Amino acid sequence: MYILNHIAIIVSSEEGIEFYKKLGFEELSREIRNNENHDELIYLSNGLTTLEIYKDPTHPKRLTNPEAYGLRHLCFQVENIGDEFNEDKKGKFRFIYDPDGLPIEIREVKPHMPVEGEK
Repeated sequence: MYILNHIAIIVSSEEGIEFYKKLGFEELSREIRNNENHDELIYLSNGLTTLEIYKDPTHPKRLTNPEAYGLRHLCFQVENIGDEFNEDKKGKFRFIYDPDGLPIEIREVKPHMPVEGEK
C-alpha cells in the first residue's frame, strides 16, 4: 500500500507561502537552494499533510486553458465551509486559488461523514 508522504508545489513568491500558512500550515524548515534566483525549499505541515514548497520566481506560469496533464487541484476538507459554497452530490464545496493560480478545493466534511473513497 502506498501512503501520501507530501505534496510538492512551486510558488513564485513569499505570498504563496503566506497563502498556505493562512490555511493552517506551519513552517517546519526552509533552505536556500540557489542564492542567484532566490530559489528556496520550504516545508509546511498542518499535522496531517506536509507541503514541500519550492519558491522560485523563474518558473513559467501555470497553464489554465487548456489544462495541462498532471495535478489538477488540491482539496482540503473543513467541518464548516461557511456561507459561500456550491453543492454537488457529495456535499458543499468551493474553489479558491493560490497567488500563482493553483486551484484549491475546500470541501465540507462533517466528522461523521466518510472521506471520499472510504467504504
